[in-house]
Amino acid sequence: MSQLPETPLTNRPKMHTGVPSSLTTTQRWVLRGVAVADAPCGLWFLEAVATRTGTTPDEPVDATVEELISRGFLVDTAAGLRLASIALRDDVLRDTPPSVRQALREAAAEVLADAGRPAQAARQLLRVLPAVSRSARALAARLAADPAVGPSLAADLLLATPAPGQADERLAWLVDVADNLYLAGRVDETLRMLHREVAVDRYGPRQRALLLGRLGAYYATQRPSLSLTYLGQALNQELDAAGRSWTLTMLASQAARFGHPDAAELVAAAERAHARSPSPGGGIRLALAHASRATATGDLPRAARILREVDAGEPAARTQAIFLRVDRVANQIALGRYVDAATALDSVTTEIDTLGAVAQPLVTALDCVLRLTTGELAEAEVRARLALTERGGALPAQARVDLLATVVEVLLRRGEVAAARDLLADERPAVGWPDEMQWFRLGCAAAGDPEPGRHAALLGAAFAMPDRSVAPLLLVPHHGPRLVRAVLALGDRQRAEILADHLKRAAGMTNNALWRGVAHQVDGLLTGDPAALRAAVRLLRTTSARPALADALHDLARSPGLPPAETFDLLAEADAMYTRMGAGGTREHDGPAGDEACRPAVAALTPAEVRVAELLAVGMTKQEAARDLFVSFHTVDTHLRSIYAKLGVHNRVELALVWESREGS
Repeated sequence: MSQLPETPLTNRPKMHTGVPSSLTTTQRWVLRGVAVADAPCGLWFLEAVATRTGTTPDEPVDATVEELISRGFLVDTAAGLRLASIALRDDVLRDTPPSVRQALREAAAEVLADAGRPAQAARQLLRVLPAVSRSARALAARLAADPAVGPSLAADLLLATPAPGQADERLAWLVDVADNLYLAGRVDETLRMLHREVAVDRYGPRQRALLLGRLGAYYATQRPSLSLTYLGQALNQELDAAGRSWTLTMLASQAARFGHPDAAELVAAAERAHARSPSPGGGIRLALAHASRATATGDLPRAARILREVDAGEPAARTQAIFLRVDRVANQIALGRYVDAATALDSVTTEIDTLGAVAQPLVTALDCVLRLTTGELAEAEVRARLALTERGGALPAQARVDLLATVVEVLLRRGEVAAARDLLADERPAVGWPDEMQWFRLGCAAAGDPEPGRHAALLGAAFAMPDRSVAPLLLVPHHGPRLVRAVLALGDRQRAEILADHLKRAAGMTNNALWRGVAHQVDGLLTGDPAALRAAVRLLRTTSARPALADALHDLARSPGLPPAETFDLLAEADAMYTRMGAGGTREHDGPAGDEACRPAVAALTPAEVRVAELLAVGMTKQEAARDLFVSFHTVDTHLRSIYAKLGVHNRVELALVWESREGS
């Protein structure tokens, strides 16, 4: 194929970096217009800026642009015109008097705002604030309220504008700044600013209540107890109807989320207040409250209907829209609608800068939950570790603990027990409700330790939460059976039955294969009934919850009375599933993994233990083995405990499988 001849170097326009004094006034003005654009621009932009600034070029703008391109000052790209180099841009801006540069930027901001490019307009204004005209300040306030301008940019716009002098106006400005800072994920900055204003106490009780209410709202993902405390203090102030409506709807949504015993009464009071004086976003907060109450009782379908019917499009709902989206995703995950949840997560991630970066850690944690639930263990761990490393101490408490729980669970499923215990060693769950509920998932992860009793405080937080709200228990389907196993291992059958009742009640309300399968599984764990566990396996096979299915297969394999061949097949299938998920060679509640794995352990048995194992493996009782070996029952029982520990088995069925594999090798 012939190639097109390259343009000779001598024929190419020269790239300029300086601003020659020989340029005409119009040429100089065009270069300045392109320089302040901060991005490739079109002829329409230059002509509109000229109109805004009252500039009448001596020469046609289009002809001037062509001349500057031919001389190498401008480059015409698919995106628009740009200066030939960054150095030339810097020279042009230095050559532009400050007053002219400010006028150009103000005009550019107005042109871009009128053209439907509010984010670009906001960035232009930030270059010249606060020294701008009154009209530009009004434009800044308008852009800060535009949904297309991200909250961080909106907050910077408001902060760059001088605060109003009047108390009421200053308070409104302060609330707007705080809302945007919070949505942008700059939570510590928000809290410091509000605490400072409360301490100064420059407002009356009504305004003070508004600040306390905002503090309560912003502490929700940090310290739930402080969230409820500040919202309660706000209600005790002299609130007007609008302020009372806002505070009550916020308190109701938080109380329902945290399983407050008075949630029903608070939601009813909030509905009455909202009916009398609707507050911005109040409808969404009430919907979130109703959905949280439905989820707290296990009624996931009702929660889905409530969340689906909410209109998050109104501008006033901006501060609540992101949490509505997060709750919708969590509901889809809990219902087992994993494809829908993945699509929704992608959408939220794409729009996070506009919706509010405050939810980014929560979205990342949900993404890890979804991957754990479907068995993408390696991906879940990588994402969780990355978020913990990048954000560190800036993470909200809830998100940090949830991400840590992901890492711990994956480590335990891979058999890296020591590494998981190291991560858990310094974790001390908050004492008392509602702060302890933030530790629920870490307690569920710790329950996968072969020795769950090591993590009594974490397990205590996990065991107690479902009595207030089963919502955390429904996010990851295999966590319920895991907690039941841990409680049974610790000898607390009553608590195991309570947890099972919660799960079975939720399954009755949700009535899908996923939760019916979980209900059968916990029933089988409590009763030892293979039929219940077979039903669990049959139902879970129809879902994408692979860890839940693998665990159910393993539970069924451990059922007493199963034929050895069936037990072996079940363990082999479970082992293959764990391997595909990247769980490694050691499983949660695992039994023998095969001939090669059990031979070294068998060799570690003493001669006395071998004789006991041989007799028990062929079906003798401990009493019969003691009589045959002429030893006491206590001696056989001691040997058996040692055999179980060395072989890594938990019952006589697994012992028989190991012995059968040994004899066939």
